[in-house]
Amino acid sequence: MDCGDTFLMPAPGGAVTPHLWIVVTQPDPQTHLCAIVSVTTLRNSKDQTVILRPGDHPFIRHDSTIFYGDAMIVDALRLESEIAAGLALVRERCSKPTLKLLQAGVVASPFTRPKILCFCREHWPR
Repeated sequence: MDCGDTFLMPAPGGAVTPHLWIVVTQPDPQTHLCAIVSVTTLRNSKDQTVILRPGDHPFIRHDSTIFYGDAMIVDALRLESEIAAGLALVRERCSKPTLKLLQAGVVASPFTRPKILCFCREHWPR
């Protein structure tokens, strides 16, 4: 897993429908931890800090948003194991402009938890 990689995986909490997840930090070389954010349909979304439209990523077919409240810190090695086991499906990498927009949204969204914000700031190049 690298910053900008994407994959399909259900959201935690028993959701069945897989969501597109995007890695927004490079995995830490020692702990292998990285931050990921999920893409969800725009309708009824509380968080509209970043709206993605068709063309922003090949998977996106209608207006979608990043719900920063669902952002997670995960083990990149575990993600790779889940992909190998077929529990998650790799998708196309995120473009650099879209990745920058998503990273800016981590800072701008009122839904980003402090733990996620702190982790991202510590792991983004200065």
